[in-house]
Amino acid sequence: MNKQTPRSLRPRWTIALLVLALLAVLEAVTRLGLVPVVILAAPTKVAQVLWQLVISGKVFPDLWRTTWEVMLSVALAIATGVPIGFGLWRTPLLGRVLEPYLVGTYAMPLVLFYPFLLVVFGLGATPIVLIAAAMGVIPVILNSWAAFQQVPDIYFKVCASFRCKGSRRFWKVVFPASAPLIFAGFKLCLIYSFVGVIVMEFMVGNIGLGFRVAYDYDGFKIDEMYAYVTIIVALAAVITAILAYEEKRIRGEISNG
Repeated sequence: MNKQTPRSLRPRWTIALLVLALLAVLEAVTRLGLVPVVILAAPTKVAQVLWQLVISGKVFPDLWRTTWEVMLSVALAIATGVPIGFGLWRTPLLGRVLEPYLVGTYAMPLVLFYPFLLVVFGLGATPIVLIAAAMGVIPVILNSWAAFQQVPDIYFKVCASFRCKGSRRFWKVVFPASAPLIFAGFKLCLIYSFVGVIVMEFMVGNIGLGFRVAYDYDGFKIDEMYAYVTIIVALAAVITAILAYEEKRIRGEISNG
């Protein structure tokens, strides 16, 4: 065990050293004036501005708005996508008919539909959440559908022999067998929904981290803009870590019984 511990920590230290080296290079480049200040800000200045945003409380309304928009859009996409994927699995003919359209929608930039949603719902969180959820629901549908299709037939034969049917069969057999691929769809959903929220806030929002990035960019507040970019990266990392933790917990509960 003692021999394996340094090896398990080595990748983390490598990543940390690479990040520190990159920050040092950026600091040197900006301090020496090799890059205009309207393009790149020194990491130390960004850290100072970020600290001021935190202690003043200015960042929290925008952070809260973006966080719940992302979480709501992901929840909406999952709640919609998994049942649709299950329905396509249960009706193979319908799945074969809709598959080309789902794949085509996957590649289409759904942000283009935001003018229509603005006309229907007006400014606010509703069009942002709907666009972000629409961007995230397609990978959930496709991954859930593929996951259910890959459940071995022998599992259903065993269920039939033990008279395990309906919802019990789904939660005890189908979902545990398809969980890895389904959770992969959840991760893709998080990525697409997060991007959708930030892009929509950037374009039409009046509050949120994406809106602040656009506002500071237009006002040439480069230090503050990069501070909000840092917050966005940190928020994405935190939400991803939470999803990874929940995946391990749920899959551990499934494997334990």
